Amino acid sequence: MKQSRDNLNFIRDPKFIMLVFFIVLNVFFSLTSAAFFQLDNYFNMLKQAAMILITASAATILMMTGNFDLSTGSNLAFASVIYAVLAQMGMPLLQAAAITVMCGLIIGIVNGLLVSKMNFPPFIATLGMMYISRGVALIIAKGTTVREHIPINITTLARGNFFGIPIPVYLIVVFAAFFFFIEKKTLLGKYAMAIGGNKNAAFFSGINAGAIIFWIYGVVGVLSAFSGVLTTSRLNAGDPRGGFGFEFDVILAILLGGTSLLGGKGSVIGTLLGALVVAVLKNGLDMLNILTFWQSILKGVIFVLAIVLNEKILKKIGKPKLAAAKA
Repeated sequence: MKQSRDNLNFIRDPKFIMLVFFIVLNVFFSLTSAAFFQLDNYFNMLKQAAMILITASAATILMMTGNFDLSTGSNLAFASVIYAVLAQMGMPLLQAAAITVMCGLIIGIVNGLLVSKMNFPPFIATLGMMYISRGVALIIAKGTTVREHIPINITTLARGNFFGIPIPVYLIVVFAAFFFFIEKKTLLGKYAMAIGGNKNAAFFSGINAGAIIFWIYGVVGVLSAFSGVLTTSRLNAGDPRGGFGFEFDVILAILLGGTSLLGGKGSVIGTLLGALVVAVLKNGLDMLNILTFWQSILKGVIFVLAIVLNEKILKKIGKPKLAAAKA
């Protein structure tokens, strides 16, 4: 009997739940909208969700340590403006993208210093950076969208195709595969999981938790900025007001994929499935002409349910509660 229950444990796996949910949503929207089950529509969904998928792949590793980043949306907007301004000045796009990504790294490093070296709570540190980077973006852009005199070839990255497949799809596969490798095959992934599971035990095992958290914040900053580059490429403009709610979309995708807010448990593949579920849901609701504010309410409900479901699954597998995890 016990063996039979063990064989059914996969049913409680968030990845399995998201896969089933993904299939159900696809069937439902395919039946309600003739245009949904089309290859072009799926490519369009992936292009729209690429920024979330790319940033969430890195942020999953961060959340495994028991930390999170609320500044990813503002970092994206800041990077979008920087990239647009540099392109507007006539700088080669590759060089402009490199400088933009370095700016994102600086934001990530500041977050990492505040959390890992100065012991700021992640909520306080990254919330502060969220306001700072958004404010700087608005100042640089003078409160307006940067769109004049931007070279048209800036759109190639987000709108271009290679062998009939949009370039953002390749980017999603590359980044998801890279961070899956980090999670499963490297010491960084193992250490991130250990730090989230029990930071003190990790310390006594010789793991430099502060350094690992510091550098993971840097990586998340880089990927958030790269998502800003991709956003500018997609819009052919730099929008200082872009990325509102982006950080919560990233966290929602991670939570739906089974990563714990407490750390010590997570999956890049689960995050990928969670982000795809959110993308399919948004696309399907748009096709059904469901108003945006109703979609926001639904997203909030899903966010809360994801946390509740996560906690119930963690209790089933014996995950320690917050006080124990942080002891």
